[in-house]
Amino acid sequence: MHKNELHINDIGEFISAAWQLKSSWLPDEPNWGRWFRGHAQADWKLTPKLLRRPKPKRPMRVVEDDIRQEFMMRAPGLTGLSEDKPQNTWEWYFTMQHSGAPTRLLDWTEGALLALYFAVRDNDGTRDASVWALDPWWLNKRVVDEREVVAAMVGVSTLAARRYYPWLPDLYAENELPKLPVAIYPSHTARRISTQRSCFTLHGSDVDGLEILGEELNSHLVKIVVSRSAVPGIAEKLSICGIDEVTIFPDLDGLGRLLSTMLETETDAH
Repeated sequence: MHKNELHINDIGEFISAAWQLKSSWLPDEPNWGRWFRGHAQADWKLTPKLLRRPKPKRPMRVVEDDIRQEFMMRAPGLTGLSEDKPQNTWEWYFTMQHSGAPTRLLDWTEGALLALYFAVRDNDGTRDASVWALDPWWLNKRVVDEREVVAAMVGVSTLAARRYYPWLPDLYAENELPKLPVAIYPSHTARRISTQRSCFTLHGSDVDGLEILGEELNSHLVKIVVSRSAVPGIAEKLSICGIDEVTIFPDLDGLGRLLSTMLETETDAH
């Protein structure tokens, strides 16, 4: 069991737990709160896509920069990005994440119920799910000694740009990555980033960086375990609340998946 772990059995308990964390971590902040990340399996680790595979034969930094360069070179001709392409290194990296390319980014959301949806979405009720809750201001205070979360976009202050540059250096720069991850806001270059209220942590060199921080005394990183028996009921209640595929993915693909789910529900009922 994770040291900082809560267990819930229904959606009401989840909302209560999320609110208690907000009250405990940020009692005097009305507009900013915790971040959440849903996992369909409770034992999944907080590991970004780039770092989930065994170590490559070449240095990981070189492999990652090869991937970044290839994406930046080929993406404009495939999607029309040549007319409205990302404006800086960070925007390119967020676009990579949005497109499913491997990065050191982990997706989070400011919406607790959105994360809960991701936790139960692909869970068939045979295993526990989980939602991780994070105080990103605590994380950055712990890692860069500044209680801030900046938006990585054109116009960010020079001081902030220098502070977070080590986590995303120029291609093939010789800088060593910091060990621990940081929290960062993206520029809203895609509709999905806005609708999902997306935010990100960016891993450094330690694959287990977030778990290490989560085990610290008074850590502001908590795992909320969703009982497998509660998964079907929570999924139904989220649907009643209007949180479904189209809410999360506001495009034709999302609509198609929603209608497919409706058909499955109809045929299962007979």
